[in-house]
Amino acid sequence: MGVELTNIVCLVTGAGAGIGNGLVHGFLRRGAKVGAGLRDAEKSTSQILPALPLPMDVTDADQITESVAAVIGEFGRIDVLINNAGIDPRVPADELTYDEWRRVLDLNLDGAWRCCEAVIPHMKAQQSGVIINVGSITFHSGFPHLTHYMASKGGIVGMTRGLARDLGSYGIRVNCVHLGAVQTDGERRHFPDEQQVLEQVNARQCLPGRLTPGNIEPVFAFLSSPDSYWITGQCLTVDGGWIHAG
Repeated sequence: MGVELTNIVCLVTGAGAGIGNGLVHGFLRRGAKVGAGLRDAEKSTSQILPALPLPMDVTDADQITESVAAVIGEFGRIDVLINNAGIDPRVPADELTYDEWRRVLDLNLDGAWRCCEAVIPHMKAQQSGVIINVGSITFHSGFPHLTHYMASKGGIVGMTRGLARDLGSYGIRVNCVHLGAVQTDGERRHFPDEQQVLEQVNARQCLPGRLTPGNIEPVFAFLSSPDSYWITGQCLTVDGGWIHAG
């Protein structure tokens, strides 16, 4: 039986494209009520309907507060937050400026914290909730030109474990999903030769083939559902077996 999310209220950040967009549409098919955080709402709204479109730059605390209030105003509660918004610009470490470092940390790590900070009071009041943070296998294996990105994802791990410990008594669960090489438009911009990418991925993964937003969505659905109630403070790796790490 597939995971059902009927009437579960979920907020997904970075929902305009790629992984976030796949999660929005997958959750809608499962019966969830979804608020879709969009950095460029005017451009992306058509991509997430019939979800609730929300102007939501995660570097802007006021926008986050307003978006969370809009979700609760529309649906009456908030059950799940998925911190998906992020950027991964490639810069060699010896050329990386502090401003570039801060830009990535501000969006990927601080942005996730701002969203957590906004939803936690509501989840505490209802004595339940799920927060899922999106990590990366780069944190475990190390990739060139991604020092700032990997640092942000390492911070996500620490934040996940700390929040799970502090919030469990309120019925709030917090987990992290480390993703491997997911095929998205963003990946294609970095690596336009899809056949070459497939060959490289197949050489590293235990399971051949490409991860897509659609085929990783069931993992997020499970962690969002009551079926995973006893899972918290964990980092689950979904990468086709690229790395073997806990």
